[in-house]
Amino acid sequence: MLNKTDVSMLYITIMGMASEGDGNKYWLDYANNNSLGVSSLANIMLDSPGAAKFFGDSLLAGNEKDFVTKIYSIALGNTSDVDGINYWTKAITGGGEFTDSKGNVISVASLSKGDLIGAMINSMVNGGSAESKAIFEAKAAASDYFADATLGKDISGLDEGTTSKLISEINSASDLDKVKSEIDGLKESIDEAGLNKIALTTENDTITGTEGGDLISGVVGTAAESTLNPGDKIDGGAGNDVLKVDLKNNFKGLKDDGYIKNIEKLSLTNSSVSNRTFDAKGIDGLQTVALSGEKGISVTNLANIVDVEVNGFKGTNFNVDSIYADKVLDGSADVQNLKVNGVGAKGASVAITADKIETLNLNTTGSQSFVSADVASISVKGNANLSLATGAKTTTLDASSFGGALDADLSTSASVTSIKGGNGNDKITIKDVAVNVAIDGGAGNDELVIKGSTADTLQPTLTNIEKVTIDGNTKDLTLSLKKAQSVTELSFKNIAKTVTESNGNVETVNILANNATDKAVTINDESLKTINFSDVDDKGASVAAKGKIVADKATELTINSNKVTLASDAVVQAANATKIDINAAKDTVGLTLGGVAKLTDLTVNNKGAFALTGANATDLDSVKNLSVNTEGAFSIATATSLKNLNNLSLNGVSADLNSVNVGTATLASLEANINVSGEFKLGTTTAKGDVDFNIENVGALTLGAITSSTGNASVIISSATGNVTLGAVSATQGNLTLNAGNTLGNITIGALKGDIVSVDLGGVLGTINSDANNKVSITSNEVTYVGSEISKNVVEITAAAGGTDLNAQVIGGAAADDALTIIGKGDTQTITASGDLSGGTLTLTLTEATKLSSLDISGVKGITGNVAIELGKAVQGNKTDVSVQGSDAAEQITYTSAASLTDIKISGDLGAGANTITVTPDTAAADLKTIDLSGLSATGGTLASTITLVAANTAITSVKGSLGADTITVVSANKAVAIDLGKDTAIDKVDVSSTKISDKSNDASIKADLVSITNALSGDQIVLKGATSIKDRGDLSGEANLLAALGKLGESKDGTLADTTAEVFTYKGNTYVVDAAGDAAFANNDILIELTGIVTFNDTVDANTITVA
Repeated sequence: MLNKTDVSMLYITIMGMASEGDGNKYWLDYANNNSLGVSSLANIMLDSPGAAKFFGDSLLAGNEKDFVTKIYSIALGNTSDVDGINYWTKAITGGGEFTDSKGNVISVASLSKGDLIGAMINSMVNGGSAESKAIFEAKAAASDYFADATLGKDISGLDEGTTSKLISEINSASDLDKVKSEIDGLKESIDEAGLNKIALTTENDTITGTEGGDLISGVVGTAAESTLNPGDKIDGGAGNDVLKVDLKNNFKGLKDDGYIKNIEKLSLTNSSVSNRTFDAKGIDGLQTVALSGEKGISVTNLANIVDVEVNGFKGTNFNVDSIYADKVLDGSADVQNLKVNGVGAKGASVAITADKIETLNLNTTGSQSFVSADVASISVKGNANLSLATGAKTTTLDASSFGGALDADLSTSASVTSIKGGNGNDKITIKDVAVNVAIDGGAGNDELVIKGSTADTLQPTLTNIEKVTIDGNTKDLTLSLKKAQSVTELSFKNIAKTVTESNGNVETVNILANNATDKAVTINDESLKTINFSDVDDKGASVAAKGKIVADKATELTINSNKVTLASDAVVQAANATKIDINAAKDTVGLTLGGVAKLTDLTVNNKGAFALTGANATDLDSVKNLSVNTEGAFSIATATSLKNLNNLSLNGVSADLNSVNVGTATLASLEANINVSGEFKLGTTTAKGDVDFNIENVGALTLGAITSSTGNASVIISSATGNVTLGAVSATQGNLTLNAGNTLGNITIGALKGDIVSVDLGGVLGTINSDANNKVSITSNEVTYVGSEISKNVVEITAAAGGTDLNAQVIGGAAADDALTIIGKGDTQTITASGDLSGGTLTLTLTEATKLSSLDISGVKGITGNVAIELGKAVQGNKTDVSVQGSDAAEQITYTSAASLTDIKISGDLGAGANTITVTPDTAAADLKTIDLSGLSATGGTLASTITLVAANTAITSVKGSLGADTITVVSANKAVAIDLGKDTAIDKVDVSSTKISDKSNDASIKADLVSITNALSGDQIVLKGATSIKDRGDLSGEANLLAALGKLGESKDGTLADTTAEVFTYKGNTYVVDAAGDAAFANNDILIELTGIVTFNDTVDANTITVA
């Protein structure tokens, strides 16, 4: 069986209008008499003229989508559900598979249009969203209401489109009451349409009505136009009859034998610009008096209590007492029924004077009315909204049958004992609530306002009241909601003293205007979820909210703010809250959080400039996850630390956290994701674990020092359009990554420390570290550095303490003044550098690298100038053993030995360039035994070594030259030192001019001072003391010993030497050179050197220097 609502839903979806009473009954009877369901009846109704008018061409084949869209438009008020429209269109075009906007493939059954309408109605009522369901059911309810109001009535007089308008005006469920009021306003014209019409004349008429209802109309005006005259004789007869009078002038009553009787309703209209009067003396049997007109009508001398209807009156007072004749209201239980339509205005209500009335029954219709009445018992019904103020006599207010929204002010009704709201969203205002007062809000979302409370304790008995507002208090107030469990929302305004709530189920608190921030509102309900700082004035414009709320039992909160002038004007304390979401409108400048020690998750969405403020410096220390979406400038004030922050997400315009320091030495980790168009600032960041900053977009960036004691540290800047300032970054036990990405401005970087450091400044267009001579300081043993492609790169890499191996890769840019400095430290054993300086310089600082054993810069390209290398501090156990792999530039190695040194060994390949090495033993190096450069070469380049022994080197036994051009200087104190010049083609030179054989008495004493040279190859040179010529005396191996051989020198082979002639001879496979420096025979303190193997010399001597042939 179908019902009235089923037919109403079909009227809406098929004809786009509300159902009139007779039409609804016809289709309902037809369906039930023929056992039709909704879909079957829909198929039949689609052939009706109403359907054809509504759908038009969309009923034609090929227009199926328009057909479905039309139903959506009228039933739900929108056509945004594209998937739904396409789904139902598929159904009436044969069905099949349908792919929705998410890519889901759905099988759709084929339906007729009537079946489609039935299915859509079922879906809207039982399967759609709550909002769609509410809108459709409100439209159906309006149709039902219109059907009830018009059943059996002639509605042909209504404007065309009225029934469609009643449906299209409902865009939300809350519009239903408004439409019901419109229907109420139509009832009078509908009722009058069926009455018999009788017009009075300017003469004294004698009228007798019909057996049915009559509408008798007349005018009171000038003598020429008045048709209601004092001498008229009017008898309405049987039926319900109406006398309708247009008062253009005052009516002073009936005279002589005139009468008016059997008239049930007197309808008076005043369209003039002043108040009109009507004397009803002599009119008997009236049941209703209707008064219409903005200026009002003063009726007098009514013989009995009637129902009064007042329409459109905008005056200041309507006096009920004065409309009746004497003694009519002398009873003790007089009841006045008063229907109002558009009476009064907001801020200009009409005072109803009814001192002689004990009960006032108000009925609202049409548009909203604004009235006041001081009557003991007041009831309200109807559907139009009503603003009502009661008085001191009022004890009961009953609006349980009211369908509109009631705004009832009972703040002056101190004796009230019972208040009942209606079915709309009501607002009931009182002052203080006596314990015996019961307040029932009825259906709808109802509010109780307690205004100007003087109580210190309130425990109201409330039913069906969803919201309570405290508007002003003169004492500290304890509010118990033990007997008000329906209340889920509290509002506070003009709070001058503290308010403490308990025993409730409050979910939402609204902090309105003018609350004292030092007088807290305390909510003791775990159910609290939402706090709103928002208020509006009488015109709906935002006004600044202000107040403090303590919500220590709440665990999760959403804080919404509309207009807040100062952060200190909106204060929230929530000791047990773990999650808070803040939504701040553009006019909210800030909000203060305090006492939130358990808060871990904080989200801020701000539309304008917003300062999140802590009541104290440490109030935000518990926050672990901070998410900010800012459409204005976001900042944090007063609170100076976020000690437990693990996740920071910030999107929007800008954020200033410059005074906020993040983390502690025990913080597990921090991940920050930043995407802002403006500036982002943050103080220092400290953690035990990983610290990751991902800067997707930023205008300007300022990050304080970043420290991770055991984890990694990462700063990734994908795009920065302004300047970037980064404090010192330290991750000494982890990886440090800095990628400046596409930084268009200048960048300032503090000292970088990490186990492994990776820096990429390739996209930086501005200056790097302009205040520090462009230097970027890095402390690490593993560094990769990519410099700016266009800006100057100056990099200083210092080995980290405790590390043995330093590896550095540096890529410079186009600037010719790029520079790289590498600094070894005490534990550094190996240094490896690579990259491309693109014309820059390389500086090595090895003064502290005492354990250095390997230096490899062979991978560094593009070096301009020489590379200076001082290896004199690389000493372990009084020995130096260092391998050097050189670059394509010229390496200039220097070695100044320590006094305690015993052995020097430097090897490697110095590569291209004019490389040099200079070894200078300390003047006190008495323990120096060996110098070994034999493993040192220069592939692709040249190498020149200089070794200068000093007198202190008395322990020296071996000097091995490099595979380049060696210059070795030996002095007499060095004694018998063995020199190996290496097997190379470079020109070596040994200066023995200061050597001597101090005791030539025997071979042993000679050997003690004898300098020997190995690998003296062609071109090599020996610097003597006084020789200017050279003579080869042949092989003297036949002599008994070396001393004997020396005795065979000279031209005469008798030991007589030629002046300034170097004597060369061979003895037992080796070659010897004697420089007697003018002595006639070899004597003590003369020069004698030994050359391994048979060595021949050129015949010429140049500056005391002989050359190997």
